[in-house]
Amino acid sequence: MNNKTIIGVTIFFIISIISYITFSSLSFNNFGESFVEQIRIADSENTLENYSDDTLIQVGKEICTSSNRWVDEQTSLNVIFNLLNDNEIKVDINNRIIPILRFQSTYELCPENISVLEDLFTNAK
Repeated sequence: MNNKTIIGVTIFFIISIISYITFSSLSFNNFGESFVEQIRIADSENTLENYSDDTLIQVGKEICTSSNRWVDEQTSLNVIFNLLNDNEIKVDINNRIIPILRFQSTYELCPENISVLEDLFTNAK
């Protein structure tokens, strides 16, 4: 191979890599898409199967905004349980989806409130 071919292949390769990295970093996820995906996976009892993704995202946002009322772990579960009932999502207070919603909502939709979630368990000790 001559030098022009090697340089051409090298430049093509570099441009391809830069294009791939740029495209990968610009691909956008819709707000809440990961949240809904994780909730659907964790919902092994199919408690939330009849509710739309938009409803779940709305409830997740409400859970986030309710974090200022979480004085301890049990209170946080009660607050979320009441939010679910307010949104006509009927679950048992002991359903494992409630703590999952608490965690995923905080982690995926309002990561700025992770410290509130951490405090629930730190203060419980």
